Amino acid sequence: MKFKKVAAVCASAVAACGLAVALVGCGGGAAKQVAVPSDATNEARALLLLQDQGIIKLADGVGLNATKNDITENPYNIEIVEAEAASLPRMLADVDMAVINGNYAISADIDPATALASEDSASEAAVEYGNVVAVRSGEEKSPKTEALLAALESDTVKDFIDATYNGAVVATFESGEAGEIPQAEGDDTTITVGASPAPHAEILNQVKDLLAEKGWTLEITEFTDYVQPNVALSEGDLDANYFQHQPYLDDYNAQNGTDLVGVAKIHFEPLCLYPGKTVSVDDLKA
Repeated sequence: MKFKKVAAVCASAVAACGLAVALVGCGGGAAKQVAVPSDATNEARALLLLQDQGIIKLADGVGLNATKNDITENPYNIEIVEAEAASLPRMLADVDMAVINGNYAISADIDPATALASEDSASEAAVEYGNVVAVRSGEEKSPKTEALLAALESDTVKDFIDATYNGAVVATFESGEAGEIPQAEGDDTTITVGASPAPHAEILNQVKDLLAEKGWTLEITEFTDYVQPNVALSEGDLDANYFQHQPYLDDYNAQNGTDLVGVAKIHFEPLCLYPGKTVSVDDLKA
C-alpha cells in the first residue's frame, strides 16, 4: 500500500513537471528570464528566434502564430517574460536577455553590434513584416508616389541603411527598382510623408536632395504613435506614410473601414536578442 502511494505521488510530480515545461524547466534552480514583446506578432517572431538559438522548442508548424503555449521543450529552465515592446530596452538590466524590435533598440541607443542573434533577412518574418510606404487607394501610380518610391529605392538609401544601422535595419529593395525620379510639374510639387522618428524619418531625410533635384519638396511629419499616421493619410493631410508593415496596415483597414494601400517594402527591422544580466547564449544555457 505504501509503495502504491509513493508511486502515485511520483507520477503526479512527473505530470506537473511536464505541464510546466512550456514555461520553465523542471529542476535546476531559479529560472533565467528572457523578455519578449507581448503583442502577438512580435512575440511569435521572438519565440522563433529563441528556437533558432536552441533555447526552446516550439510545436511543429506554428510559425508566426506561435505563443508561449506552443513551447514544447524548455531544457534550460527559461522563464519567458512578456512585456510591451517599447519597454524592453529599459528592462535589459533586470532580465538575462531580451528580444527587442530594431526601431526600439535604435531609439534607446542600443548598439546593434551587441546583439547575440537576429532574424535572418531571408526569414518568413522578413518577407511578411517588411516596412511599407502606404498611400490612399487610387494614388498608387500618382507622380508623387512614383517620385517618392524612386527616391527611396535608390543607392543613396541602401548605402545609408547599410552604413548606419549595423544590421538593425535591412534594406529589402533592389536599387533602381522603381526607376528614375520623375520631374515635378505644375504647382503641387510638395510631397508630405508621415513617419516615425527612427528609422523611417531618418531614411526619408536622405532623399530630400534627390527629390529637390527633380523639383520636388519633401516634407516629413513625425509621429510617435501607430494610429495617427494612418488617420492623417486617410483624411488627406498626408500624401503617404512610412512606419508600418503590411499586416498592421491590413488590420488597420479592416478595423476602420479604410482603403490604404502598401505600395513598396523599403526595409525590414529584425528582432534581435540582446544580453542583459547574462552575456552569451551559452551562459544562458549553462
